[in-house]
Amino acid sequence: APRTGTQPQRAFTQNTVATMRRLSRREKLNEQLKSLDAFPKVEPEIQQRSSSGAVVTVIMGILISMLVVSEFLFYLTVDTKYEYAVDTDMRKDMNLSLDMTVAMHCQHLGVDYVDVAGQSSDATLHLKMDPAHFALAPNQQAWVKSARLFSLWRKKESSLSQIVGLAKMPPADPPLDTPLDSCRIHGTMATNKVAANFHITAGKSIHHARGHSHLNVNVPPEAVNFSHRIDHLSFSENPHQAFALDGDLKTSNNRRELFQYFLKIVPTTTKSLKQTQPVRSNHYSVTERRQPLDQGVVRGMPGIFFKYELTAIAVHIRQERRSLVHFLLRLCGIIGGVFVTSGTHLSILNGVKSDAMNHFDPPPPCFFFLSSL
Repeated sequence: APRTGTQPQRAFTQNTVATMRRLSRREKLNEQLKSLDAFPKVEPEIQQRSSSGAVVTVIMGILISMLVVSEFLFYLTVDTKYEYAVDTDMRKDMNLSLDMTVAMHCQHLGVDYVDVAGQSSDATLHLKMDPAHFALAPNQQAWVKSARLFSLWRKKESSLSQIVGLAKMPPADPPLDTPLDSCRIHGTMATNKVAANFHITAGKSIHHARGHSHLNVNVPPEAVNFSHRIDHLSFSENPHQAFALDGDLKTSNNRRELFQYFLKIVPTTTKSLKQTQPVRSNHYSVTERRQPLDQGVVRGMPGIFFKYELTAIAVHIRQERRSLVHFLLRLCGIIGGVFVTSGTHLSILNGVKSDAMNHFDPPPPCFFFLSSL
């Protein structure tokens, strides 16, 4: 009987020792893990609250709230991406869209297109010429003013001006009752994707194998006036965008004057959030020049000349929504940074207060404010 009672007791003892050893290993492992804790806990009984800490906490809360709201508003904005690369578009043509008014009757105007590829054509076969008023109604004058202001803004800013455009010029309100004294040239024509010269001169033109000739001898000198207004000029697939010459107005009292526009076309594609495919917009920069052609002094042909060439570098512009992950990361950085900075400032404030109380006896009056914190 004693032997049978001793054997279970030994097994119990062995199990107890094994259990204690396992617990000891767990305790050692827990201690090792605790040594890696970068956020040591402070017992609530030994924490000390102060009015200075409360002030810093209130300021910290206000600052975090302001930064979070600002970051959220920034997240709601649209991000515009710009990419630059060599133009690899193999398409050989592009659209020329024009809407301008010249202060001459349509029967006295010729519109021609000549490019470096040797193509010469009468642009009136593709563009419409309608009698119009050169003077503008009040609402149209306001549109021209807004178009010029928008063009000046585009020169200073480079964000969404590539994508957002202006509405077309509205009809005259009230309608003008003066005689039609001008010619409106408008429409879209397909052109080669090469350097070209597009010009408007006095007299119709005759096209032949060597180019074309202008028949301006039948135009009365008193009928010549190349004052003009450009409502729209683009080389884009989407003519409803804003471009550099939109709203441009030139007037002249000299009947023999040459207006020249030198354009640098940048192959451009734009893609807004509402578009599934990018659109060729082909924006351009322009240099203007006007010169009176005094009889016998300066040779040349009066008229309006648009000379343009294309650059080899293309620009791709697209709109994107901002990343939610980046927004959350920035929020974490803001909140954590404000917490750490506030704690550092509070430690400095407490240190200054403690040193002031220890080194000055009696303390200056300014330290009574610190002690109240």
